[in-house]
Amino acid sequence: MCQDNYNTNENKGEHLKWEDRKVIEHLYNQQNKSPKEIAQELGRHRTTISREVKKGKIELLNWDYTIRIEYDALKAQKVYDQNATAKGAKIKIGKDHRLAEFIEEKIKDKYSPEVIADMIKK
Repeated sequence: MCQDNYNTNENKGEHLKWEDRKVIEHLYNQQNKSPKEIAQELGRHRTTISREVKKGKIELLNWDYTIRIEYDALKAQKVYDQNATAKGAKIKIGKDHRLAEFIEEKIKDKYSPEVIADMIKK
């Protein structure tokens, strides 16, 4: 079994950093390297780099009105940051409008969160 595509340098599940994205941008745009070659240089899996390139692709218009596709590290970082905001548990009272209105009303009446929680329990 060939193990050339596996790496042991990075921890499994570690996210790409801004510096990694800048390196990918340089290697992909200036040196015209494939995602597989970039992955070997960074010690990552080729699929990770392929997904990253897909996330940060932009279309640019050349002087002769042809389109070239490049990787933009800033766009990829913005997509990553946007996706990171969706992490975490869902709001528990999001669908219970009566409860949300009750809590808002009590907060306006200057009740503390502990007192409101006790009222909800009762």
